[in-house]
Amino acid sequence: MKKNVFTDGDSWLNSGLSRLFDVIVLGLLTTLLCIPVITIGAAITANMDAMIRFAMKKDEKVYKRYFEAFRKNFLKSTLIWLIMLVVGVLVLGAAYMSYIGVGDVNSTMRIVLVVFTLLMVLLYGFTFTYVFALQSRYENKVTTTILNALLISLSNFPKSVVLFGLTVGLTVLGYIYIGLIPLFVILEFTVVTFIAGKLIVPIFAKLGDAEAAGEEVPVEEEAPVEEEAPEEKQEEVTEDEKEDSAEKEEKE
Repeated sequence: MKKNVFTDGDSWLNSGLSRLFDVIVLGLLTTLLCIPVITIGAAITANMDAMIRFAMKKDEKVYKRYFEAFRKNFLKSTLIWLIMLVVGVLVLGAAYMSYIGVGDVNSTMRIVLVVFTLLMVLLYGFTFTYVFALQSRYENKVTTTILNALLISLSNFPKSVVLFGLTVGLTVLGYIYIGLIPLFVILEFTVVTFIAGKLIVPIFAKLGDAEAAGEEVPVEEEAPVEEEAPEEKQEEVTEDEKEDSAEKEEKE
């Protein structure tokens, strides 16, 4: 019997609509969690974790995993966010200074300043695109995660250009249509991050991530704690034997 795409719960249409609903809800949730500012890093990391799992078609218990990723990565994600925030302010400051100061230099120096500024903005944007996705998947030092994000972005230049271009496009639209900034922020945390998940998973697969490559990853079982009991009993027996031998020696 042919399945009805509208009534069958497992149809591609209902599955796609359910996933679209989850993506939108996660985008709204991430936007709300970014409002305190200090939580932006953890919120983006949790959102990237969810979008990467969507791309791997392992989106079961998506909301539970979202908050688990938020809590698990909070400290390192916050530190990464603060570092990227400071660097971003410095990059924008350098861009602004080069812009207002270009009138005082010759044409050659002006070109050098513009190229250098654009290069810094590009490297910063590329790094920002990947750093929270890496933090959501791998346990490394903060500096290692940031450096890996930069190297991966450069080695996957076309994808980096696409993701960075989408972010810049929404930023420019937000600058033009200030009243629609909340909409563009939500689009950043829904459409752009969903596309990012689709593009980043193959990169992780090439780097040796078995789960991203579609392989089954066995779940590690915790070692049983009850094995220590026989050792304790054995120690008690040996102590009793020592007491018995001491009493025998005293009688003799």
